[in-house]
Amino acid sequence: MPDASPSPRFPWWVTTLDAIVCALLALAAWAFVTGDGPHGTVAGVRISMTSELRLSLAAALVAGLRHLTFRRPSLRDRVWPLIQRVRYAAPPRPLAPDEFFDRPVAVRIGPLEIGLVAVLMAALTAVMTYPQIARLDAVRDLGDPVFSIWRLKWIAHQLTTDPLHLFDANIFYPERYTLAFSDSILLPALVAAPFLWSGAPAVAVYNVWMLVTFALAGVTMYALVRTLTGQAPAALVAAVIFAFYPFRFEHYPHFELQFSFWMPLVLLALHHMLLRGRTRDGLLGGAALGAQILSSVYFGIFLSAYAVVVGGVAAFARGCAKTRMKPALAGFALAGLLAAPLAWPYLQVRASQGDRGYFEMDYYSAAGGRYLVPHLSSTTYATPLTRAAHEGEKDLFPGILAVALALVAVWPPLSATRIAYTAGLVFAFEASLGTHGYLFPMLAEHVLPFRGLRVPARYSMLVGLSLAILAGYGVARLNGRLTVRPLRYLLAIALATVVLFESRATLPLEHVPEPHAVYAWFNGRPSGVIAELPAPPADAIGADVRYLYPATFHWQRMLNGNSGHFPASNLAFCAAMQTFPDDRSIALLQKRGVDHVIVHEEYYGRAAYQTVVGAMSQRPELQEVVHAQDRGFEARIYRLAKATGNR
Repeated sequence: MPDASPSPRFPWWVTTLDAIVCALLALAAWAFVTGDGPHGTVAGVRISMTSELRLSLAAALVAGLRHLTFRRPSLRDRVWPLIQRVRYAAPPRPLAPDEFFDRPVAVRIGPLEIGLVAVLMAALTAVMTYPQIARLDAVRDLGDPVFSIWRLKWIAHQLTTDPLHLFDANIFYPERYTLAFSDSILLPALVAAPFLWSGAPAVAVYNVWMLVTFALAGVTMYALVRTLTGQAPAALVAAVIFAFYPFRFEHYPHFELQFSFWMPLVLLALHHMLLRGRTRDGLLGGAALGAQILSSVYFGIFLSAYAVVVGGVAAFARGCAKTRMKPALAGFALAGLLAAPLAWPYLQVRASQGDRGYFEMDYYSAAGGRYLVPHLSSTTYATPLTRAAHEGEKDLFPGILAVALALVAVWPPLSATRIAYTAGLVFAFEASLGTHGYLFPMLAEHVLPFRGLRVPARYSMLVGLSLAILAGYGVARLNGRLTVRPLRYLLAIALATVVLFESRATLPLEHVPEPHAVYAWFNGRPSGVIAELPAPPADAIGADVRYLYPATFHWQRMLNGNSGHFPASNLAFCAAMQTFPDDRSIALLQKRGVDHVIVHEEYYGRAAYQTVVGAMSQRPELQEVVHAQDRGFEARIYRLAKATGNR
C-alpha cells in the first residue's frame, strides 16, 4: 500500500511543465493509434499535432528542460505514486469463475416483456424520426431512397414475371446482373413484396420498413444484453444506444444500412453456443448471419469477421476453442448456404467490372479523428465548425455517454465476455480506418468479399454495436452499487434520456412526385429499350436516379441507371448524349438497340429543351409518337428507327 503522507508542494511552473509533458505524450499516443491528431488554425496560426514522432520529441525536450532546472523529485517520481494511489484506492474484488466466464443468465424473457419493449421502441422511433411517421409519402432526399424504392419494386415485379432473371434489372442496358451493382437487399424486398403485390404505396412500404428497423434493433439488443447481464435496466439503455446510434441518422437515406437488428441475434446465438457447445446454437447463429447478409451485404461481411474476433477471444478465454469449432463451422456453413443466391451474380459482376479501386476505398476510409466529428443532421452536437469539417460518410462521433458507460464496463476486473467485446471494439474501430489502418487492407487482399466494399468507414456501425453492449455492462456495474431496485430503473431512464438527447437529428423530408403523365403511353405495350434525356454529365452521374421511380410504372429496359457502380457502357452513353442529337449520339443509341427516346423539359430547362426538340425534328431517324404536359413541364416520346445495317 502506498504511503498516504501528504505530498510536497512544487513551484507552479514545475507542475505546468509536467502537465505539458503528459499532454504531449497523450497526444502522441492519440496520433499513433488513430493516424491523425488535433490540427487547425488558431488566431490565424496553423497548428498541427498529427505526428507522433514530433510530439514525442517535444515531450522529451520539455521534460529535459524541466529536469535540468528542477531535478528532484523527477516527473516519474511524481506520476508513479498517483498511479499506485488509483490502483490501490479500491482493491478489485476477485471474480468468481462464473463471473469471469459471464455465463448467459438463466432468465426467460417472456413475450409480455418483449412486447412491452417493442411498444416502447416503436414509440421512441416515432419520436426520434418525426415527422417521418406523419409523412409516409416523403423520403429524406430524392437520391438513395428512390433507388431503394426501385429495388424493392423491381424484386417484387420480377418474382412474378421472370424470377430466373431476377438480377438482370432494367437499368444500364445491355449490362447483365445489374441488381448486383449494389446491395440487392433481397430479404427486405421479399418481406415487402406481399404488401406491394396487394397495392400498398411503394413509398409508404419503404418508410414503414425503415421505421421498423429502428425498433427491431432496440428489441434484439435488449434481448442480448438482458441475457448477458440479467438486468432489464442495463438492457434498456443498451437498446436505446443501439437503436438510435448516430450512424443510423447519418445514413438515414441508405436503406440497407438500417438493417442491423440481426447483429445482436447472431451474438446471442454465439454466447449460447459457447456455453453449451450445441450445434443447434451454431446453426441459429448461422441463420441470423445469413439473414444479415441477405439484408445488407456490407454488414453481413463486416459482422462475419467481427464474430470471428469476438467468438475467438471469448472461446480462448474460456478454454473451449477446440470443442466449439464444430458448431461454429456449422453456423458459417449455413450462413454461406443462405447467401449462395448472391454469390453467382456478384462474382459475375466482379469478373466483368473488376474490384473496387484503391482511390475509391481510400476516400471512404476514416481517420481516427473522424470519431470526433458529429454528422450534419445532429441537433445536439453539429456546429458551423463541425459542418465545415464534414466529409461524406465519415462523420462518426458516437456520442459521449455511450463511450463513458463503455469505459465503466472495461475498468478492471474484466470478465471473458467484456474482454471479447473490447477486442471487438478495437477491431471494428481499426477496420473502419480502411487504408489508414492495417486490418482492412489485409482483409481486402486475402478475403475476396472485402474487395468489393468501397466504404470501410461503415465498420463504425460495429463500433456502435460494441459500445452498446459494453455500455449495458457499464450500467449493470453501476446498478450493482444501488441496493434499492427502483433506483436502478430511475438511473436507466435518466441515462436513456441523455442518449436520446445526444442522438437527436433533424430529418427534412421531400415528397416523391408521381411519374410524368407521358409514361402512360407505355401502358399495355410490350417491353422495349428506352433512353431518357437529358443524361447527366460525368460530374453529376448520379442524377439519373430521377428516372428510376417512373421506371417502376413502365418497366422498360433503359440505358440510364443509378447504383453503387456505374459501368463503362453507361459512362460512354452519358458522354455521347451531351451532344444529342448529333450523328455520334444517334449511332450509339441505334447500336444499343434503343426503341424509344424520352426527352424532359423539366430537366433540360425550357430554352435547352426547345433547342433539342427543334434539332430532333430534323432527324429522320426520330419520329414523335406522343407528348404530354404535367405539372407545368412537357415531355415527349420519340420512336428511333433502327440503323440501316440492322434492318
